[in-house]
Parts: sequence; C-alpha cells; structure tokens
Amino acid sequence: MTSFPSFRISWVAYACLFASGAASLVYELIWFRHLALVFGASLYALSAVLCAFMTGLAGGAWFMGRVLSNNPASLEPDKLIRIYGLLEGLIGLYALSFPLGLDLLGKLYPLILPATGQVDLSVHLLEFLLSTLLMLPATLLMGATLPLVGCWATGNQTDKIFSKISLLYGVNTFGAVCGCLFTQFFAIRLLGVQGATWFAILLNVMVFMLCYGKPRAFYVEETGSDQTQTKKRKKKKEVEEVSPAIGLLVLVMFAYSGMASLSSEILWTRILVFPMGSTLYSFALILATFLLGIALGSLAANKLVGSSCRVLKFVGIELAIGVFCIAILPVLANLTEWTAIADKYFYSLDSSPGRIILIRSLFAFALMFLPTFGFGLLFPLANQIYSSRLQGVGKVLGNTYSINTVGAVAGTILTPFVFIPLWGIRLSLYGIYAVLILFGVYILAKDREFKPATMLMMLGSVLVVLILGKGFLVPGIDTQKAGKGNFARLEVNVPKDRIKLLDYKEGEYSTISVVEDKESRARTIYLDGFSTATVSSMFSGSTYMQAMGFVPMVLHPSPKRVLVIGFGTGNTLGTASMFPEAEVHGVEIDKNVLEFSKWFLKWNHDVLTRPNIKMFIQDGRSFLKWTEFTYDVIIMEPMSPLQAGVVNLYSREFYELALSRLKEDGLLLQWLPLHLVGPEDARSITHTFNGVFPEFSVWNSFLTRIVMLVGSRKPVTLDKEHFEDLMKNLEINEMAREMKVNSFLDFADFYITEGRQLSPYLKGAGEITDDSPLLEFSTVSLLPPLQWETDESFLNLLRPRLEQVPNLRGVSAREQEAFKRNYTIRTAQRFGLFSRRYKGPGEKFFASGNYFAGLEALGIYFKSHDSPSIQLRDAQWND
Repeated sequence: MTSFPSFRISWVAYACLFASGAASLVYELIWFRHLALVFGASLYALSAVLCAFMTGLAGGAWFMGRVLSNNPASLEPDKLIRIYGLLEGLIGLYALSFPLGLDLLGKLYPLILPATGQVDLSVHLLEFLLSTLLMLPATLLMGATLPLVGCWATGNQTDKIFSKISLLYGVNTFGAVCGCLFTQFFAIRLLGVQGATWFAILLNVMVFMLCYGKPRAFYVEETGSDQTQTKKRKKKKEVEEVSPAIGLLVLVMFAYSGMASLSSEILWTRILVFPMGSTLYSFALILATFLLGIALGSLAANKLVGSSCRVLKFVGIELAIGVFCIAILPVLANLTEWTAIADKYFYSLDSSPGRIILIRSLFAFALMFLPTFGFGLLFPLANQIYSSRLQGVGKVLGNTYSINTVGAVAGTILTPFVFIPLWGIRLSLYGIYAVLILFGVYILAKDREFKPATMLMMLGSVLVVLILGKGFLVPGIDTQKAGKGNFARLEVNVPKDRIKLLDYKEGEYSTISVVEDKESRARTIYLDGFSTATVSSMFSGSTYMQAMGFVPMVLHPSPKRVLVIGFGTGNTLGTASMFPEAEVHGVEIDKNVLEFSKWFLKWNHDVLTRPNIKMFIQDGRSFLKWTEFTYDVIIMEPMSPLQAGVVNLYSREFYELALSRLKEDGLLLQWLPLHLVGPEDARSITHTFNGVFPEFSVWNSFLTRIVMLVGSRKPVTLDKEHFEDLMKNLEINEMAREMKVNSFLDFADFYITEGRQLSPYLKGAGEITDDSPLLEFSTVSLLPPLQWETDESFLNLLRPRLEQVPNLRGVSAREQEAFKRNYTIRTAQRFGLFSRRYKGPGEKFFASGNYFAGLEALGIYFKSHDSPSIQLRDAQWND
C-alpha cells in the first residue's frame, strides 16, 4: 500500500471542502427545480430525479475508489489536490452547460409520452433514466471527491480513516447545511435561480484555482518532532481485528442505515408538515436540520467514540438510534395538540418571522437531531471497521459511501411507494427501526460469538418485545376521532370533541383527511394539514368553487373542451361538467384525493361518474406543457400559492404556456385566494397575469375572500340572452340558485373590474417568473395575513368598479339604464361593507342606506388623494 509523509490539514483544505458541500447542495436544489418544470412535481417524477442524483454519487465514489486502488503512483499529495481541483472545476463547467442538456431533455421527453396523456410506470422509469443521463456527469464527479480527498488526507493510511474522515465528512456536510439554507432563504430570492447557480459555479472555480495554484496551502508537512509525537500516539493505538464475516455484516448494516436514514427523512417530513406547514422555508429547515445532525455527529465522532471496540460501538449506536426512533412514536400521538399550540403562536398578533422560524426549527430539531447525530457518528466508524478488509483508503471510502448511498436510493423508492401505502407513516417508522434493532442484536451476538441457541433466544426475545410493543407504541388509526391514532388537523380554537373524522388516509403523496363540524355540518378536506376546501349547506362561503366553474363557462359562448387543474372536493369540476356539450378534463397530482370525493357528492354532483369527465393523474403544468389538446376554457384551482412548488402555476412562463393552449376565443380563470397571500403577493400575481393575457378581468363571488382572474385574447362580454338560454337547463339553473344567482344582475355582480383599470395599482409590482419565484419567499408563508391585509387587497381590486360597468350584450337601452342603477347599488353595498368596517369615506351614508351619497363621498375622497392604492393600517382606512 502506497503512503506518503505525515502532514497536518490546513484551514484552506477545510474551506474548500465546505465550499464543495455548499455548491453540491445548491446544484441539487436548483436542478430539482429545473427538472420539475420538465417532468412535473409529481411524486414519481421527484423520486426519479432524487434517485438519479444519488445513483450518480454512489457510482462516482465507487469508481474513484477503484481508480485510486489501481493507480498507486497517483497518490502524491500535490497531484491528488490538483485532481480534486480538476473535479471541482469540471463540476462547475458542467453546471454552466446544464441548461443545454435541459433543452435537449425537453425535446426528448415528448417522445416517451403516450398519446393518451396518461403517464404510467414506464414513463416514470424513463424519467429516471433521462434524469440520470442528464445529471450523471456532475454527480459522478461529486461522488468521486470524497474517496479522493480522503485518500489524500489520510496519506493512504487506513489507520487514519476514522480521525480524518470524521472531520472531512463533517465539514463537507456542514457546507451542505449552509448551502441549503443560503439557497432556500436568500440566494434564489436575491439572485434568482440562475444567480444561485452562478454562485455555486463561482465556489467550484474558487476551489479549482486554489487547488491548482496553491496545492501546498492545503497541508503543512510535520517536522521531525511532530512525526515523533505521531508515532508515539500510533503505538498507543491497538488495531482492532475484525473478522471478514463481521466486516461484511457491518457493511450490510451500513447500507440498511442508508435506507433507514432516507426513509426516515421522508417519513419525518410527512409528519413535520403538520406543525410546520408545506412552505419552502419549512422544507429548507427540515433538510438543513437533517444534514446538521449528520454533520455534527461526524465532527464529534473522533472525540466521542474513541478508538477501541468499534464494532460494539457501531452496533450500539445503531441500536440507540432504533430505540429512540421507536420510543418517540407515542409522543407523536399528541401531534394534533402540538400543532394547535403552534398555530396559536403562528397566528398571534405579536408574532414575527424570526419567532416562527425558531418554533418550526424546534419541531424539526426535537424529532430529528438525535437520530441524525447518530447517523453522523456511523460514517467514520463504518469506514474504519471496513478498512480491515481492504487495502487502500480510496477503495474503502468508495465502497462504504457507495453502499450507503445505494441504501438511500432504496429508501427513496420503497418509502413512498411501498411502506406508506401498506403501513402508514408511524408503522413504517416502527418497522424500519424494528428491523434495525434485530439486525443489530444479531451482529452483536455474532461478534461476541454466542452459541446458536443463545443467539436464537436473544433474537426471539427481542422479536416478542417488538411485536407486543407495536400495539402500544403504534395503535391502529381511529377514523372517528381527529388526532387519535392519526395526524388529522384541527383548526385553531375549535374544540376537539366538536370535530368528527369522516375519512383518513396516509397516501404515497400526502396525508388526506375529511372532517365534519358537528354543529355547522361543514365538511373540510385537508391535505398534509392544509385546509384545501370547506363545504356546507348552512353557509355560502364555499360557493366560490361553483363560481369558478360557472363564470368562465357562462362567459364563453360555446365551450366544447374544458380543463380543470386541481380537484379538491370536485365542486369546480362538477360545475363545469354540467354544461351541455362540454368535454371536461380534470388534472390532479394526487390520485388519492379522488377517493375522498364521495364525502362531497351533494356539492360536486357525483362528478367522477359523469360521462363527460376524463381524469388525468399528473402535475398540472407538465400536463399542459406536453398535451396536444387545446381548450376553450382552462380553470386553475391549485393549492395555496405560497406552498412549495405551487408558484410554478402562477409564473409568467406558465401563463404563456396556458395562453398557447387556449383556442382563439378561449378563457383562462385563475384562482386568487386573498386570505392566503399578502397585499404584495396579490399585486405580483395580478401584475404577472396582466403581463401575459391581452385582455383580463377580475371577478368575485360576493362576500368571499376569493377573487378570480379571467384572461383571454379578446375582451369578455356578458351576454344576457346566452345567460338566459343556459338558465333553461334545469340542472344549471338549480346550481346557479345554490350560488344565489337568480338573475342576470346577480351574475353580473361577480364582475369587479377590467384589467387595464388596475394599471396604477399594479405599477411597480414584482413579476413572478421561473427564475424569480417571488411567492415562495413571501413573509405570509411565515406570518399569515391579517384580515385588514386581505381586505386591503380586495379594496384595491374593487376600486375601479366605482366608475365602470361590464361590457353587455343582448340588453336594450332601457334595460341598460335600469341595469346600471341596480349594478351601482350592488357596488355601493360592497364598498359600504368596508367603509363601515374601517371608518372609511361615506361611512355614515352607507350605514343609513344612502348608497348614492356614500359613493359620491368615495369619489370625492379618491379624487383628493393621489395615491394609486388604498392603504389600511391598524384596521383603519388612512387618509
């Protein structure tokens, strides 16, 4: 085995490793974004991309280990440093050319899509293959760096693996932590996606230049006295002999640990979204906490673990991880209550973004830190144990890193597609760590050379305890009570005994529940703890879903083919399907959501059984990008705009894509929930929409916090004769009356304003693009908007209605005069509500029912104020 003189690693080397880890995480997060725009953000596509990335890392580590083992002449320190620099430079160079590969991928991808538009398993396998081919050059290089740097840092001496690798791996992983936080909290927001990529490339270039220009700056050769002290320390160390059988078992267990760690990350994330939410910030904190535990564990390994009894310690740490992860499961039974407590802090008036981040971090830290710290301890230990079987540090590191990463790939596949669908979240965690404990006990008995009978007795006893413990630690899911054996969400200040859990499922993509308020009979569907939609026959707050289907279908003269993206309760899709001669396509990313439509049949008109409905289980943007269909009407009803990834359905590029899929006289309706976004977010969404569609207008069902943006190539016109013809259809008429649309005036009252009238209000608003996904960085994702902020957004959209009426057709001159008067009264009623609430202009007139005087007071107010927008501060209409 070739080795070279001893030396001390300098801070320059650690800085380069830190930068390398940071850059790698930046690339991973950025490339995931890019590929989600090609394949979509479905679970299958994301899993394919993640597996492809990790497969490259494993292959790179394994290959470099072989290269170093077969080329001992290349192990000179300066040469290894320059090779490391070259790898980093090539990574940066490939990142620079990545967009070219992405463009090529975009041209190849349509060729593998079936003509039916239904994406199946074969397509997802090809997505994995294409992702692997695209990222393979860079990920192979990334994976190759660890064996290379490890071989250099240890002087190719296997007895140094434990002490050196614990530091190197820890520093590199800590760089990944910082890369994750910097990218998700700052880089994309400040620099954009492309700017963040350039930042990572700059890190690679810096490492390359240092490695080639100053290789001697990476280490300091030890003097004679230093070497003497090193030899004395080495004499004190006793080499632990590990049998080949035990070494192999340790390696297999280390592979299983890789699977367990990635499976746990997925399962813990599925748990943590309940108290933390599904925003970009939450996912960044979860990933950063996971990596931080591993980094600190690796850094602390040399001090905490020591050099003796390493097999025993390795197994002991594995057992400790398993016991902790099982023991904490009963605590998760109180997650519903903890979430309610967290919500009170989130929604309190004295809360702040920093406080919210701290609370969310504590959730992630409490659940994940100890086991991930243990996983961090294992990496240097596994390498040291395995080194007794091989000659050469590079090969040792290459084998252990690759086998652990292959295990992680298995966890990425098995967890969402096998474990969760079969056993649910908590039982999956229990099963994973029960096997880990059994495996650990077996290795322990094998290492201590227990007799077969004793070993069998030990394993049998542990198995009995685990089987009996399952009933206590992981009770069955109770589908009657929210929060009992399940993660069903409760709203703030709603008593637990007032809520009945109707249905619950932990699916591969999300956790879905339907609850019913025993008093109001309102039913709500939750996805990962987020209230997706609420319906009730006792109040009209849910009519916006019917309105989203009704408005564009009435505006279009003859809709033949319609697309609805987002299913929810099925109400919007069901409304659109009621119009004659309309073929309606529904797109939903999570197939399990459709199963829950049975709880909303009264409101969705049993939509899935209607003959003119065709469902596609796919990412909405991906479907629209690759479909050959064009549409008369497209209705957008996605999740909250501020949830991670949903911004892809609110960007300029998406609206351009949607416009290209509309027929010449087609319409697109975009859902804009003002109560879920801040005033600046609402301006950005409206401004971006306005920048793409030649014509757009704003609509709203009265007294809801939902507005609807309607975009088209031609101005929309309200046709009275067409409306009345549609009302002759009994099914449509009945549905309209459910929305309290009893006349053409009632329908016209949905209209708020024509888009051009909003130009002063929208001036200076940010544009949402794929490169600058502004919504994901909104402060509202940390601090929910107050009611006055929601009302402020609505008032600014409503303001132009003061001086306009919609374009009408089929209305005589006499009817127009009466229509204008009644429409003006409806406008006054809307303004009056807010004027009284916030002590605004005309408050007294509106309160007394003198609507026209109130409107006159408003007009005088607006003419005397130059501000293009209404501003409410501290729940007051400010002058």
